[in-house]
Amino acid sequence: MRHALITILASFVGVMAALFIFYSWRDAEDARTRAAAETEQQARLEQGRQLRERTLGEERAMLAIVNDVAAVSGVRVAIAEVYMSSGRMPASNADAGLPEPATYKGQSLVSLQVVEGGTILLTFDATSGVEGGVIEWQPDLGGIESMGMQWHCLTHDYPLIVRALPTCTYAPAGQVGIVPVK
Repeated sequence: MRHALITILASFVGVMAALFIFYSWRDAEDARTRAAAETEQQARLEQGRQLRERTLGEERAMLAIVNDVAAVSGVRVAIAEVYMSSGRMPASNADAGLPEPATYKGQSLVSLQVVEGGTILLTFDATSGVEGGVIEWQPDLGGIESMGMQWHCLTHDYPLIVRALPTCTYAPAGQVGIVPVK
């Protein structure tokens, strides 16, 4: 009888030890699973925060570009007037009767330069998202008799330009966009 009691007691202790080990392992596994889930959730929250910051930065940059382009829109009128009165496109700010390029300043604009063929080059600072980024406005004389002078916008620096200027074209550097008017 004593041998049976020892066997039962040893079996009971063995079962209890096995249950203790099982529950300890399960608790540790649950803790690892929770920690992994929390780490993943923190990573997603951080990605969301970074995306939100990047999006806000892009929106601020595009808003600065929109405001600066609107502020200098009269330059296109001045170039059209020069062409209509002289029959030729200005090749510089002076030819167009405009101040020096560096005098044009805005939220992000650092210069406005008129170059050969009446093309306008707007150069921006880092506030625009690209230090030294350029947006070109090229005159199109194709339908000047019926629709007046038209303008084409092109940039090699702002892939998201259509968010700010829906009619502007992005062409990566080295890719030909709009053929300048001669």
